[in-house]
Amino acid sequence: MRRWAGIAGIVFVVLAFVSRAVPGNVPDTDKRDAIARFAKFYADNAVIGFVLGVVGLFAFAWFLGGLWSTLRNAEGAATMPTIIVAVGGAAFVTLGMAYHAFSDVVGVTLHFSKGYTVDKGFDPGTALLFTSVAQGIFLASMLAVGAATAAAGVIILRTRALPVWLAWVGIAIAVLCLATIPPLTFLAAILLAIWILVISVLLIQPETRAASAA
Repeated sequence: MRRWAGIAGIVFVVLAFVSRAVPGNVPDTDKRDAIARFAKFYADNAVIGFVLGVVGLFAFAWFLGGLWSTLRNAEGAATMPTIIVAVGGAAFVTLGMAYHAFSDVVGVTLHFSKGYTVDKGFDPGTALLFTSVAQGIFLASMLAVGAATAAAGVIILRTRALPVWLAWVGIAIAVLCLATIPPLTFLAAILLAIWILVISVLLIQPETRAASAA
């Protein structure tokens, strides 16, 4: 199962980036019909972005299970840091799904509802509000996963269950997320992707799985 957890971690990282890259170039805001262009843009792309995002978080939950199992076995018991890894990771999944819901709800509604158009029902102010709420939820989700990576770092430092440098990367992710400043949080997200990818590759390797089981 740890091999599948590693594969799930790689799937999560790929889908997380693809879900945000799918929309492509945002329409020019200087155009006379900018609102209509934006409405069509999000209606055409929000659905696939939402689906890829939540499927990726489903994969993260499987990765989290493999990581938690590895760290818990290394500790020998369910200690405080292992509980924080589980709770922080679960909160990240929950908040991540809420982020995608708020971020894409306007576009999904425009896509499926014929009665919700730029001329009827659509309100740019409401769309902006949902976008701002989604941004806040994203920052909160990164705080949650930062707690998880920091706790994982503590376990790695005292058990050497995984390479020590991963512990310091996990702690760095937490420090960057604590500032709740978008540029620093974005950097933390990049480090998180690297952190997950490396651990996923380690979980796939037979020797790592054998050591974890022992």
